[in-house]
Amino acid sequence: MENFFDYIIVGQGIAGSNLAMHLLERGKKIAVIDDDWNGAACKVAAGVLNPITGKRLVKSWRSGIAMPYAKKYYASLQKNFGEKFFFDRQILQLCKSLEEAELWHKRKGDDEYSSFLSEYNPPKTFPKLNDNFGSFFINFAAWVEAPHAMDLIRNHLASCGVLSLERFDYSRLEIKADLVKYKNFNAKKIVFCEGWRAVDNPYFNWLPYRPARGEILTVKIEEMVSEHIIHREKWLMKYKGNLYRNGSTWDRENFRNNIATPEARAELEKALPAIIGKNKFEIAEQESGVRPCTATTRPHLGRHPKFQNLYSFNGFGSKGYALSPYFAKHFAEFLEGETQLDKEADLTRHIRKFYRQDF
Repeated sequence: MENFFDYIIVGQGIAGSNLAMHLLERGKKIAVIDDDWNGAACKVAAGVLNPITGKRLVKSWRSGIAMPYAKKYYASLQKNFGEKFFFDRQILQLCKSLEEAELWHKRKGDDEYSSFLSEYNPPKTFPKLNDNFGSFFINFAAWVEAPHAMDLIRNHLASCGVLSLERFDYSRLEIKADLVKYKNFNAKKIVFCEGWRAVDNPYFNWLPYRPARGEILTVKIEEMVSEHIIHREKWLMKYKGNLYRNGSTWDRENFRNNIATPEARAELEKALPAIIGKNKFEIAEQESGVRPCTATTRPHLGRHPKFQNLYSFNGFGSKGYALSPYFAKHFAEFLEGETQLDKEADLTRHIRKFYRQDF
C-alpha cells in the first residue's frame, strides 16, 4: 500500500525531532525514519543552552535569537508532555586563573555582555567548589535532560503514527521530478537529519563535516555541590538525587568507534577536582556519543544542488539543543517557501569548493 506525505524526515536526533515537531504543528503529513542508533550525541549530550562560550568568552552564534526561542519551546513541550526535562538555570563559571578572572571582568564591563553576567563572586564564595580564583554567574542559560527529552519526543512521534523504526537504505531511494519514493513512502520532499552519519550519505557527504566523539560520566557525590550548571574547563550539573553529569571529551579521530574509553574516563576523572575540590566522588556510568560538527562550526541547511526535493537539516555539532529549535522553525518556513535561509547556515556556500556532481 502506497503512503503519501508532505515530508520524509530521516533521523530522529534532536534536529530531526524538532523539525518534525514544527512540521506537525503546521499540520503537515510527515514520516520519520530512524533506527534508534546508540552513537547519536543527542542521547548523552549535556543539553546546555549557554550564551557565552569558548576560550575568548564570546557570545555563541545566533544565541540572541535562538536561545530565547529554545527556552520557550522546551518549556512549552514540557508542559504539553506533563513531565519535567527542562531546567532554567544559571551557569556558575569558576575562573581557573587570575588571567581568566580578568577576562571575565572585561566582559562584565562591556555593554554588549554585561546583562549576561552577574557581579564577580570572590574566592571561597562556594565552599564545596574549587573557586579559588572567584566566579561569575552566566544568565539566560538552561539545560535539557537529554535522554528523557528524546524519549518523550520519540514516544510522541510514535503515538502520532509517524515514526518508522528502521535503518535508512539509500539504495531504495527513488528521486523523481515532483516527488521522492522510498519503499512504500512517497513524499514531496525528503529531509536528511542524520547527525554524523551524514558522512556516509551519498547525496550530502561532500559537505565539510568534522564529527567529534564525546564522552561523559555520571558521578555520585554525597555532599550537595550546587544546583547550578558548573563550568571550569569541563562542566558538571546536578542530575538526580546525588548524581551529577560531568563532561565532556573531544575526539575527532575515532568517531566511528562509539565504545567508551579508559582514556576519556581518566581525563574526566582528573578534571573533576578542579571543579569540586576535595569532595569525594564515585563513577556510576560512562557514556559516549558523536557530535555532527562541521568545519565552519555552522550547520548545513538547505537544498541539494542537483535534486530539488532533497534537503539537509544537520550539522549543529555541540549546539544541537540550543540552536535546532529556532532553526527548525526557520527551516520549516523555508521548506514552505515563506523565507530565505540564514546565509551563514545555507549549504550553498560550500558548493563551489566541495561539490562534485557524480550522480
